[in-house]
Amino acid sequence: MFPIGHLALGYLSVSLFRVGRRRPLPTGWTLAAALVGSQLPDLIDKPLAYYGVLVSGRSLGHSLLVMLPVLVVLVGVGHRLGYSEHATALVVATLSHYLGDTYRALLAGDWGSMQFLLWPLFPATDYASDSIPPWVRVFESLGDPRYNFQYALAAVAFGLWLVNRLDRRRARAER
Repeated sequence: MFPIGHLALGYLSVSLFRVGRRRPLPTGWTLAAALVGSQLPDLIDKPLAYYGVLVSGRSLGHSLLVMLPVLVVLVGVGHRLGYSEHATALVVATLSHYLGDTYRALLAGDWGSMQFLLWPLFPATDYASDSIPPWVRVFESLGDPRYNFQYALAAVAFGLWLVNRLDRRRARAER
């Protein structure tokens, strides 16, 4: 999944989680935490793979064995410091990143292609695209029907964000 798809899925996941807890949709720093969380595994892995530090753009930051303990500590520290809403948004969005990277394999029952989630127990997948700058791959995807789902998801997320923003602005004006 490309960054825009991860952003959309992260925002929608955090929004759904918050609505389920009877909280308002994410705004401000909670929204920022969700947006960072939605990109976090790629922010760790992609630059390190591009510069040859890691063998794959899906290894360290994409490993549940590495990241789950980090995320648990993050929620604990966030809760202790009074930032539990922000920490939770970051964690939910980060978890949505893994879903975004594996949903096709999950639907196909292709468990072998998801071994990167258990790195370093299993070797990281060596992607040929790791040597191509990510922004080039995004531009090359435009117009490719395989990525329509991501762009549709982005449109839904943007629409939800916009409606929420307009509702909040209208509510402030009524006060």
